[in-house]
Amino acid sequence: MQMVTTMVDSQKLWMVVKRMEPHLIRNQANMEKLLKMLMIHDVSNGDSKELWSEFENNETYEAKVAHAIIRLSNQIEIEI
Repeated sequence: MQMVTTMVDSQKLWMVVKRMEPHLIRNQANMEKLLKMLMIHDVSNGDSKELWSEFENNETYEAKVAHAIIRLSNQIEIEI
């Protein structure tokens, strides 16, 4: 069940980012970095430590957008 939940959460995050992509690009968001931040909860390796720290500190544009997208995706319901 955990894998299905994670898959649904990841799918919702991706859907939100795709809808916001034109705005994010206009604001010069580093899309690769943003997507990595959003998916970091699925990853548990040492290479992600710096990115995770940036996400937790919520100081960069990408970190702030990642937090906002996570909050927004929690309000979206999708069926598998």
